[in-house]
Amino acid sequence: MLDIHQLKVLTEVARTGSYTAAAVSLGYTQPAVSYQMRQLQQAVGTPLVVKIGRGLRLTETGRSLVQHADAIFSVLRAVDQEVSSLVARGGGLVRLVAFQSSCVTLVPELIARLRERRPGVRVTVTQAEPVEARHQIRTGEADLGLLCNWENEDLPEGESTMRREELMTDRRCVLMREDDPLAGQDTVDLSELAGRDWVMESFRDRFLAACTNLGFEPRIAATVDDVSAIQALVASGLGISLVSEMALSAHVAPGLVHRPLRHWPRRRTYALLWPDMAAVPAVVTVLDEIRAIAAGMRDPASGPRD
Repeated sequence: MLDIHQLKVLTEVARTGSYTAAAVSLGYTQPAVSYQMRQLQQAVGTPLVVKIGRGLRLTETGRSLVQHADAIFSVLRAVDQEVSSLVARGGGLVRLVAFQSSCVTLVPELIARLRERRPGVRVTVTQAEPVEARHQIRTGEADLGLLCNWENEDLPEGESTMRREELMTDRRCVLMREDDPLAGQDTVDLSELAGRDWVMESFRDRFLAACTNLGFEPRIAATVDDVSAIQALVASGLGISLVSEMALSAHVAPGLVHRPLRHWPRRRTYALLWPDMAAVPAVVTVLDEIRAIAAGMRDPASGPRD
């Protein structure tokens, strides 16, 4: 019989890459972690980690066991959530992690709907980029996530054992002043924007690579990760920007317009959770409301132009 505490130690060793770091994270001593790992490896009957230089690497058996351990912890969290929901007579707490633009569109509408229709269901929200959000869901720091990726990308690593539900897609748009020479076009090609100044977010590798492929280097006038600040700087004339259609659906500052960027993949927004969490009443309630909100925002291309 495998010991749940030993499995927890294994998953933390896998996450941190060393016994010492795992001990710090778990609040154990390093010898205690080593002892738990020895006991687990003896119970399994084969090595689970091997030393590679100063670090550790999971064996094939170790990787398999970590995947099963993640699923086991998910079941335990689901049981805990379900019991809490039953105690609260249909209520409960759902820990939601979400990317930036969903935090100004989907999430506020979600909170408003829950307050009106299901006041017993409470939600806490953490904003995080998809990589961090995925980690929080895997480790149980969050119950449900709103994540995004590009439609031409493969399934992100680590999601194959989890439940992924597609919600909607949106486009990347060029945000500019209404007096910009390109504001009269229905769409804009990136090649038309060489030589312009840009107000951009920190995460812009895809944008920079696309500019390089077109033979120009964009002049970054400002690096800002807040949508309101981006709009204010664009309105001031500092530069143009690329912003998701979802973020712009919440608010566009006076004097600004946005035009879809041609030949750019759509961004997919999806919900991510462990399959067992989909049976927890409070999580089901939140997911149902998110589905309904996303359905109302779907296919923004059919909406009116500025």
